[in-house]
Amino acid sequence: METQIKAVLVDDENDSIEVLTYLLHKYAPEIEILGRANNVEDAFYKISSLNPNLVFLDIQMPKEDGFSLLKKFESINFEIIFITSHNQYAINAIKFNALDYILKPIAIEEFKITITKATDAIFKKNYSNPQVINLINHIEKQHNDLKIAVHKGDKVKMIAVEEIISIDAEGRYSNLTMINKEKHTIAKYLKDIEMYLINDQRFLRISKSTIINVCFIKEYSKNSPYFIELTNGYLYEIPRRKRTEILKKLKAIK
Repeated sequence: METQIKAVLVDDENDSIEVLTYLLHKYAPEIEILGRANNVEDAFYKISSLNPNLVFLDIQMPKEDGFSLLKKFESINFEIIFITSHNQYAINAIKFNALDYILKPIAIEEFKITITKATDAIFKKNYSNPQVINLINHIEKQHNDLKIAVHKGDKVKMIAVEEIISIDAEGRYSNLTMINKEKHTIAKYLKDIEMYLINDQRFLRISKSTIINVCFIKEYSKNSPYFIELTNGYLYEIPRRKRTEILKKLKAIK
């Protein structure tokens, strides 16, 4: 039975492709390199014609970036390992959506771990299509119309962040409270959600365990005791150490 993984490498820098080729030959000989591409147009042609089950995709490329390439496909039936050097906003989104990435310059141990995760997903046919679609929407729309994937049995429901009133931490999980009174629990640390929403000014972390959507503030106190009341009746105390910072942000809201 054929088990070899077939890959296409996409990077605008030939030196980077050569380094990646060397590392794959040395540490992942089970991966066959079908083709290489330096731009979006060539990459789209080669992926469409060669049908790889793994694509190494550089995020930063001239003219069109890696996300522009993904938007050209009607369906994404291959696993993706993103490659980036400094795009922190993209890295936050990639991590939040539980997708694999490699940082330049490439660290060998991290490279091997990422390869193992991707190959396991391929052999299990557990492709990351919903996460990739959500990532593309995130990057394309910045904070407008962002969504969070909520798993319900064998289905994935996409929740619009604008409908979230508050997010409360519960260990390694986070509880989302919605404007329609629904509640959803996702397997994400609050700090990961905070980074995912970092460019969205509607969301404010008011304590170690809570993020609120400022659009749903009913009232807040300017004097002790300090609190914030949301439109759904939830009342949050503002921690003493964060009072000055949070009140300053709230006063700046137009």
